[in-house]
Amino acid sequence: MKKKYLQPLLDGEISSSYSMTEPQGGSDPTQFQCRAEEDGDQFVINGEKWFSSSARYASFLITMTVTDPDAAPHQRMTMFVIPTDTPGVNIVRNVGVGSEAPGEGTHAYIRYENARVSKSNMLGPRGQAFAVSQTRLGGGRIHHAMRTIGQIKMAFDMMCERALSRQTKGELLADKQMVQEKIADSWIEMEQFRLLVLRTAWRIDQYNDYLKVRKDIAAIKALMPKVYHDIISRCIQVHGSLGVSNELPLSGMLLGSYVMGIADGPTEVHKVTVARQVLRDYEGTDQLFPDYTLPNRKAEAIAEFGEQIEREIENW
Repeated sequence: MKKKYLQPLLDGEISSSYSMTEPQGGSDPTQFQCRAEEDGDQFVINGEKWFSSSARYASFLITMTVTDPDAAPHQRMTMFVIPTDTPGVNIVRNVGVGSEAPGEGTHAYIRYENARVSKSNMLGPRGQAFAVSQTRLGGGRIHHAMRTIGQIKMAFDMMCERALSRQTKGELLADKQMVQEKIADSWIEMEQFRLLVLRTAWRIDQYNDYLKVRKDIAAIKALMPKVYHDIISRCIQVHGSLGVSNELPLSGMLLGSYVMGIADGPTEVHKVTVARQVLRDYEGTDQLFPDYTLPNRKAEAIAEFGEQIEREIENW
């Protein structure tokens, strides 16, 4: 499979599509129903997938299927590489985002109808699709963040140029304190986000294990849509009517910020992941009042340094 699919993909000769989400469930893969049933040297796939991005242009699909419905929830699924020209792989419609015309979108609603695939097209071990998907999604999420940095830097540059070019009430927009606030807030947020993304990328390189940087990846994914949204919104405001027009890309970028809050897992799920990972490094207390209250700290200090304090007092 590497020779047939991976190398041409790396060479830019073909493209792929990740076919995971289903109409009835996305962020909870234990709700998936698309089945792959073993039949000799093949698996027969039946079910539906939703929002399989760029499937209409792809040479193959990476499809998450239920092969072992009676297994533990995260061991029920297996991933397959399925050529898009396989009989039974049918695109019901291509869904657009926002104001894209019907049928012009790039997110496919796919119906698998007795689509047959060889066992050799299994991607990873049987029952391990969840682990395979997390590896793919971990890389995908940081790539989203990197692209988002590029988008917000472009918008930030546009905002600064506009502020230094447009005059109103006898002065440049750049001289207005509320515009200066927008520029300052945007630069601070952009640089904070950039550094967090760079640190996460560095940790991925250091550990070469997405599980060890799960918290970091979830953090940038949770932060991304807010930074994206806020900076684009300020840029639109500084541009006025031109900002919301179809002569600038800003309205599409604003919609893109909402997409980033959904794609590869909703923001809410990632915030829960961050919180759970953080709390693993802490422990609670059975005491009525925690150690860090002032009375308890004072008692600890007296217990440790009381005799020394008394000696110092006597020497006065």
